[in-house]
Amino acid sequence: MMRVNLPHGLVLTLALLASPAAMLPPNAVIAAETVGLGDGASIDILEYLIETSPNGHKTVVVMAKPNFDPEPFGAVPSDNFARRVEPLCAGLVGNSRDSLEAEGVGAVRVRWDFEPSYDTGSPSEIKISRFHEFVYDIDENWKCIPRPLGVGLDNLSPELPSGLDVSLRYIEQGPRARQLALTYQSALPLEEVSDEVLENAAIELCIVHGDLILADRRRYYEQLEAGLVSIGFVQTDDRGMELERRVLFGVLDDSCNTGLSSTLADAIRETVAGGS
Repeated sequence: MMRVNLPHGLVLTLALLASPAAMLPPNAVIAAETVGLGDGASIDILEYLIETSPNGHKTVVVMAKPNFDPEPFGAVPSDNFARRVEPLCAGLVGNSRDSLEAEGVGAVRVRWDFEPSYDTGSPSEIKISRFHEFVYDIDENWKCIPRPLGVGLDNLSPELPSGLDVSLRYIEQGPRARQLALTYQSALPLEEVSDEVLENAAIELCIVHGDLILADRRRYYEQLEAGLVSIGFVQTDDRGMELERRVLFGVLDDSCNTGLSSTLADAIRETVAGGS
């Protein structure tokens, strides 16, 4: 991908810099801007870039550094923070819409780099650095739509045998201990979806997405062991009110305990894979 410096006017708009910064030349190094996340924590914005893909799709890249320890107890996936970082994307888009629209920007990617505080097992003379990334599409209403990384960006809206049209929005820790929570945006108003269709879709998503995430966490994030998977469906009305319905599954042998046989589960995976 080609990465270029943001035009100077856009940098000023995005960073909300004080007026003296307007005297700086376009490629000047600008001091870090501290942005609060709304929960007492903050991050330093180090740089704004525009990333252009070979097909011309443009993404604003926000390079940052957290002013808190994102991983005090060991490595965790980026998706754990996507909801927490989303207001930063919303603020950037809301304050910079004209400039972003003029540049043809269609997405925002936030990346923060940090040094882990836990013991990585590496020799002390070797400096270890980690990073988290968060990707958001900008929709037709200029809202930030999160795109979780945990199942692959091309696998967020699987074609389900139940026929329910949903898109994965969040992969995060649930409110209960040892709970993995997956949240999907429904294309249909939830009051129009029967309990049977919703439950069937939840089973399919737990098999197609839940098992994939559970396997990934077992391999890379052992401290995030899950004993419960929550599949949630949300639908937002014209007033911005959110309706949510959830289906819970236990975890057996690091897989969703849906009650289906392995043969039926494999058949669902094959059907979804064939429709993608």
